[in-house]
Amino acid sequence: MATSLLAGGLELMVFGMGTVFVFLTVLVLVTATMSRLVQHFSPEHAPPNTPSPEPSPETLAVISAAIHKHRQVQRSSH
Repeated sequence: MATSLLAGGLELMVFGMGTVFVFLTVLVLVTATMSRLVQHFSPEHAPPNTPSPEPSPETLAVISAAIHKHRQVQRSSH
């Protein structure tokens, strides 16, 4: 009885490890295939990032005023 129980356990272990091995092998193959497809269909070079336009003088004035006001509030609270 103990031998049949041990044999059943070993059989289950081999089946489980085989299943995991097959799954991981398929996963690696699918991932490699997807990587090749993405490299094949993606553009060779990505377009360069265009720099954002410089802020207008009005925007710079508003930012400067906000910084100045923030510094005044910080000084008065200390």
